[in-house]
Amino acid sequence: MKYYVSGSLWSKFTAMLFVCVVSAMSSFAGEPSQSEIRRRNQYVEYHLAQGEIYKIYVKMNDGVTTVQFPSAITEIAGKNISVDGQNSDFQIAARPGAYYFSVTALSAGATGTLTVNYNRQLYILYLIQSDEKAYASVVFGGTSGNRNHSSPVVSRTPEVTPARLASLIDITRKYEILKEAYPEILAGTERTEFQSRYRCVNYELYLDEAVRFEDEDTVIFRLRLVNLTSEEIQYDRYSFSAYVGNRIYYMSISDASGIMPPNSQTYAWFGITSTPYGGRNNLSSDNDWLIALTTREAHLNNLPPASKAIQEEKESSKVASDMQEYENEEIQK
Repeated sequence: MKYYVSGSLWSKFTAMLFVCVVSAMSSFAGEPSQSEIRRRNQYVEYHLAQGEIYKIYVKMNDGVTTVQFPSAITEIAGKNISVDGQNSDFQIAARPGAYYFSVTALSAGATGTLTVNYNRQLYILYLIQSDEKAYASVVFGGTSGNRNHSSPVVSRTPEVTPARLASLIDITRKYEILKEAYPEILAGTERTEFQSRYRCVNYELYLDEAVRFEDEDTVIFRLRLVNLTSEEIQYDRYSFSAYVGNRIYYMSISDASGIMPPNSQTYAWFGITSTPYGGRNNLSSDNDWLIALTTREAHLNNLPPASKAIQEEKESSKVASDMQEYENEEIQK
């Protein structure tokens, strides 16, 4: 079923909900506690990702759950949900061309499914009635990813092979060329250019761009590493990580030499995929990123003296091997 609600039905639905809210509020002798106010007004922000199934905990007796998209919704279809509330467990109120709609549960513990057609893509919402977890507001398209509950998404990120991750770096390196010659290859990508500089003791790290690949739930970063000294700087090319908000995401792939020659500027690419717990990260490319890597000097400074000598000997042979491997990879490209 598709739902397009007339003005009169909307008014009737809103009036009914207003009566319910007033009736519920009148039952309290005094002002609700802070915890009660928070329980009644829970919210969640989702990043749009086609193919995921989003849990939406729906109100029943104390108001409605309002779902908001970034712009106008094309259409809504659903199961076990209706406009008039007849022969269904959920009632919906929506206006043609609106960017939001409201839904309320009509029976305790009810479940149902909504499919939202937005921007030529389909998004699946799994409705669950819950007195304790019900949301007052659900916002799609937010950049912060804030939420006040756990495990909101039913589906998990698909597995991405190392070969596919390597190809994502290659696409990022050739993004401008592909955009002109083969734009279809870039479908499902989001690119943000930066001028971010991270000043370290003897080198500078610049974040030039980040590209998100939606299907792979992966963000690829292009970095510039500037050695400010006349000495070679060695770093662990598998130590890249990205911080955003209060989370750290470790690299899933990298393309870097592990060496910054004296007074040089070199490039490195790395990617992050999924979350540390296996779910989708849904991270936009335009986040406020903090990029980190570990240099050989920083690593050795954290070792006890005996271990430091052993590590220096091991790394001497490993660096030579890594450089040869990197040069072979470049020749093959």
